[in-house]
Amino acid sequence: MLGKLKSLHILSLSRSDVTELPTEAGDLENLRRLDLSYCDNLGRIAPNLIQRLSNLEELYLHGCSLLKWATENSTKKESYSSLSELNSLPEWIVISLDISSKHLPDGFVFRRFWSFDFCIGIRRESLYEKRHLEICPISRSLRIDKSVDACKQLFEDVESLKLGDVKGQPNLIPSLDLGFRKLTSLDLYECGSMQCLIDASNQQVPITAFSNLRKLSLRNMFDLEEMCNVPQPQGFLQKLEEVKVEGCYNMQVLFPIVEFRGIEQEGPSRHLSLQSLKIVEIEGCVNLKYIFPMSVANSLGQLHTLKIKSCSQLEDIIQDRPVAYKCLLQSLRDVSLIDLPQLKRKDRNDIVLTSPSLHNLKVKDCPQLTPFIVSTNIQDLEFSEMTEKKQISNVTVPDGRGGTSTCTEYLTISNFEELFEYSGYNLSSLKVLRLSKLSELRVIWSAFIQVEHFKNLSKLTVQDCIRLRYIFSPTIARNLPQLWNLDISDCEELEQIIEKDQTPSQHHLQPICFPNLSRIIIRNCENLKCLFPITLAHGGLPDLEQLFLERVTKLEQVFEGDEGNVSKDEETVIHLPRLTDLVLGRLPNLVSFSPVGYHFVFPSLEILTVRGYPNINTRFSVDSKRSVHAKTQASQSVDEIIVEESATAQENCMANC
Repeated sequence: MLGKLKSLHILSLSRSDVTELPTEAGDLENLRRLDLSYCDNLGRIAPNLIQRLSNLEELYLHGCSLLKWATENSTKKESYSSLSELNSLPEWIVISLDISSKHLPDGFVFRRFWSFDFCIGIRRESLYEKRHLEICPISRSLRIDKSVDACKQLFEDVESLKLGDVKGQPNLIPSLDLGFRKLTSLDLYECGSMQCLIDASNQQVPITAFSNLRKLSLRNMFDLEEMCNVPQPQGFLQKLEEVKVEGCYNMQVLFPIVEFRGIEQEGPSRHLSLQSLKIVEIEGCVNLKYIFPMSVANSLGQLHTLKIKSCSQLEDIIQDRPVAYKCLLQSLRDVSLIDLPQLKRKDRNDIVLTSPSLHNLKVKDCPQLTPFIVSTNIQDLEFSEMTEKKQISNVTVPDGRGGTSTCTEYLTISNFEELFEYSGYNLSSLKVLRLSKLSELRVIWSAFIQVEHFKNLSKLTVQDCIRLRYIFSPTIARNLPQLWNLDISDCEELEQIIEKDQTPSQHHLQPICFPNLSRIIIRNCENLKCLFPITLAHGGLPDLEQLFLERVTKLEQVFEGDEGNVSKDEETVIHLPRLTDLVLGRLPNLVSFSPVGYHFVFPSLEILTVRGYPNINTRFSVDSKRSVHAKTQASQSVDEIIVEESATAQENCMANC
């Protein structure tokens, strides 16, 4: 039946359960497109069938993991189609193919195709892993594991190249190709013995070498020392946008410094320009001492992401002092510096951190980078495992004009005992602050803070800061109108969330309020005895939705107050109108949710977990309107503690006492 469709132009069996292509398909003399992509059960195409499709323009065989081909060593050679049939197809063919290396006949070489997408010995993304399925293959793409010989004729036209575990190739140019002039994406991993990408020690390199490259990924290239062992061609890396390098242990130079003339190049030689570079991510390059040579510093105007991790010898981001500080990283937005023990605070590194465009900064375990000087335009700031204690004063910063600037334009952190110690910092752009494993941190905010200086802080996370005794001063607690997430954990000396105001002032007239605070998580803070003063519950938490208190072993009250000021005949009703989750877990010393005389109402509560409290004297109940109530009794024995449950309660809350 299929063979009678003589006028058929397109046959798609993509993602079907077909096990073999019917022999009759070879009679479709006008067939232009044959799509067998992601046919997981396809194991066989009959011999000579493909070469009979003389008018075929598109052949898609990617994602067919079980498809077998005839080889010289196959005992059933006559039962399978041969790869040589692909070479008989028209030269304008668009073709995709996934094949195991063991199915490549000895000496077989693909001829040039107009467009191709080959995976040889490399597993392609499955149908379910792909966010956007390819209708057509990536134009001129090769993904090869181990053997490259079969694809030598395709290298001249390849645009996307991925090579893994390729042995015996000391370089890409000239070993595999003279220039890779059309290459836009290059991904190399675990190619042992490859020491550089370009070796022109014995012959000149064309000026087109890597001139169109936009993405470069180098992973676990253990013998790779540099990109070029000689000066680079004129257009080298001029269109490069993204660089990711990981586990290149012997690499000492990432971007080359020197210059030279190529084969066709006349006139003066030129420095390397990284004018298109946007993303740089480096990890585990233990011999790398700097990222950018001074000669390229002024061409980094498009760089917006810089992430460096676990480079134990790295001392500088930019190799040497840029002339007159004219290196302007005007697009830099995201910087991450992790586990860089030798990275030092120098003027040329300040260029990176003080970029006015910098919005996100993460610094972890960089002990010599103090003092920090960061633009006050920062939006997301994270410090972790910083232990520097020395005090440094009169810190100056480069202003990008050859001079210096001080104070209010920049956040200067001279030690990690008192983080924000100067009242003049205006961090009104800061939205996220994360502090973790700062073993010397005692105070986050120590100075008087003006109302507008932290007005947009929305998320605060503090973890494993073992010497911290309180989170907020009363002043800062009154001036965080946008804070919606508070996450505190493993702060073993923490005694208060809000420091008790020791000095009477006009601020007592202004109650503390967190108008947008929606989520509170407190875990493993063993010295904390209460969460907040009861005064804060009086309209100070109107948006609170989730409250999690777990393993706070000395906590006695959630809301603390002076019971002596409460009338015995009247009770104060407090509503937390939006609270949906209340979890009180493993609080062995919890006595009450609030002082005697206070009656909390939670009209929106859906989850209530209260367990493991032998001394608690707060009673939780549910009314007919499905509101949960919490009342603390003046004096109760354990036997008098009541948790009322009904059908309504079971629909709205879970109570364990």
